[in-house]
Amino acid sequence: MESIFNHGVTEAERLVLTGGYPETQEEYFYGMGQDDAYADLYRLYKIRNDTDKALFFLEQITDIAFKNQFKMRPCCSVHS
Repeated sequence: MESIFNHGVTEAERLVLTGGYPETQEEYFYGMGQDDAYADLYRLYKIRNDTDKALFFLEQITDIAFKNQFKMRPCCSVHS
């Protein structure tokens, strides 16, 4: 599964993505599906201010309702 760990996520970025909870890689993957991982990749690239890559990963999400959460709700995106 492609995830933030394939994209050189830093510890600081992981803390932002997890709301400050320092979870292990094993905890991160527990119950994770590919759409969840794509959502985190979207959020990771938002943190990095790389809009093109963020939108690329957003478009990879197959669950339309889940994808729309990121398109319609500012609460679901990460802002640096």
